[in-house]
Amino acid sequence: MQFAGELIWKGRAWPAAEIVGQTGETFAFKTGGKGRPLELVGPAAWWRNFSDLNLDDPSAILDFTRRRGDPFGLLSPTTQGDTGGWKYLSGLLKLAASCWTTIIPPTSLCTNFDNGHIIEALLASPMFDVTFVPHVAEIRIGASVRRGLNVHIIPKDLGAYMVASAVLHLEDQVAMAICQHCGDWFELKRRGSMYCSPSCRAAASTEAKKGRNNHG
Repeated sequence: MQFAGELIWKGRAWPAAEIVGQTGETFAFKTGGKGRPLELVGPAAWWRNFSDLNLDDPSAILDFTRRRGDPFGLLSPTTQGDTGGWKYLSGLLKLAASCWTTIIPPTSLCTNFDNGHIIEALLASPMFDVTFVPHVAEIRIGASVRRGLNVHIIPKDLGAYMVASAVLHLEDQVAMAICQHCGDWFELKRRGSMYCSPSCRAAASTEAKKGRNNHG
């Protein structure tokens, strides 16, 4: 299978989210303010953070919602969200994550090379809810560049974005690692990388310097 196109996600994180109730295993949450806009181009490996999320821990639920948003897009300043569908989404992403093996921490390799049946399961899931929007873009073929037909892959919500990210990573058998500063999974594009971004690398360096100064 060749899953071509550019995955694009536009949504909002909710830094002011708070838990307002619990019914059985389901937590309800609300927020204030307008949230923080997010725009991502390409898949993000932190779908694996969601697959590892402790759904019985309200602080873990709030941390994800404040940083990434509500997976089902229910939350707004006037509408509450809840974790009613989070377990299903987490299970789906756990299935995808089972294809990766941590051989030498923190590096995780996609060692299940016959993963077509898992990709098919993700594509058949109602969570894989995306729209394919054709457009003309520059396409690089070897050393030459020409304008040609391409596709934008637009997810319905954050949950669909994470499932689409998992599909793309499975198809490309992407190596991953855990950021040693923020704890997010990220695509390992260079062997030995320890941080998901320059900002995390800078923050870790600053903390290390403070630690040396405090002990000096």
